[in-house]
Amino acid sequence: MLGKYFDYNATTPLREEVASILIDNLLLFGNPSSSHSFGQFAKEKIEEGRSQVAALINADSSEILFTSGGTESINTALKGFFFACDKRPFHIITSKIEHSATLELCHYLASLGAEITYLPVDANGFIAIEDLVNAIHEHTALISIMYANNEIGTIQPIKEMAKAIKQINRDIFFHVDAVQALGKIPINVHDLEVDALSLAAHKIYGPKGTGALYLKKGNQQLVQLLHGGGQENGLRGGTENLLGIIGFGQACALATEELLQHKHNTVALRNYFLEKIKHAIEQIEMNSPEIEGDVLQNTFNISFTNIRAEALSVLLSQVYGIAVSIGSACSAEKAELSHVLLALGLSEERIKSSIRISFGLYTDYKDIDYLVDSLKEAVTRLRSILPVG
Repeated sequence: MLGKYFDYNATTPLREEVASILIDNLLLFGNPSSSHSFGQFAKEKIEEGRSQVAALINADSSEILFTSGGTESINTALKGFFFACDKRPFHIITSKIEHSATLELCHYLASLGAEITYLPVDANGFIAIEDLVNAIHEHTALISIMYANNEIGTIQPIKEMAKAIKQINRDIFFHVDAVQALGKIPINVHDLEVDALSLAAHKIYGPKGTGALYLKKGNQQLVQLLHGGGQENGLRGGTENLLGIIGFGQACALATEELLQHKHNTVALRNYFLEKIKHAIEQIEMNSPEIEGDVLQNTFNISFTNIRAEALSVLLSQVYGIAVSIGSACSAEKAELSHVLLALGLSEERIKSSIRISFGLYTDYKDIDYLVDSLKEAVTRLRSILPVG
């Protein structure tokens, strides 16, 4: 069945190696906060996982705070800094193509008096550094930008952004949503010079319900969201998700070892897919940038002229057993046009005919062949029986 799964950006399958580690530790029950041997053994496992997560992004293990996922990591950084900062007025800069976790949180902070600037993007989804710099003013305290977009795959120039921000004001807190980038592109937090970075396990073949927030040393003065027993250096109360952390750590360890090879394989599959689909199906438009170095190589957002994406997605699922997406998994149930594609300036008709295809570790060339053949049949069928005027 994995050969028919093309929605890796929504979530990834649990790796067998990770599942094996989880099974081996399934009966581990000690509370990591307890001083006896059962608790201390559990604590050792958590610290091992923390070190493995840190190694993937070249951080120190003390800079990793475990959370329940990417959404909590984003909330911890942005909301935590907003309430900890005594600077008022409080200005936040983000972009129009951020994940809903960031956008909804910014709407909430605006209701509390924050000024929000939403940066535009160009036709390929890139934020102009000039626009970012021009948006900064004396009350700017927080900037949050997505590293790689989940719908179109655009990779932002985070290092250059950080440099520009710090040259203007080193006190501005720069947070990066790296949930979709983790495990797909090299991330070196010291090279990037960001203040905070959000991560999630289920995007890199780890278990759901576990995430992490990188907090640069010296920038850990946040108001905690969850008050309790003082876990995670006093920043997140509550007994840690032991199994989730063990699984996340193992997934990161595997990603560290395989990152370059995985990227090489993904580029080859990308090129193969693009060549095949462009020859197989007429009247398609690529919404993802076709730039090898500046886009996630596993991500394709494609419009099929005279097709409704919902109908195509259902047909692919029910007849061919293929899973694709018609937008972000977090907003798929809402009857709204993709805010990301709207920000690119695409027409309503083009957006309504767009699907996202994303593949990963378990995708091979035979899977690509099956996908393209199925797409060709499905598109031909829909265009013949459900013509759109």
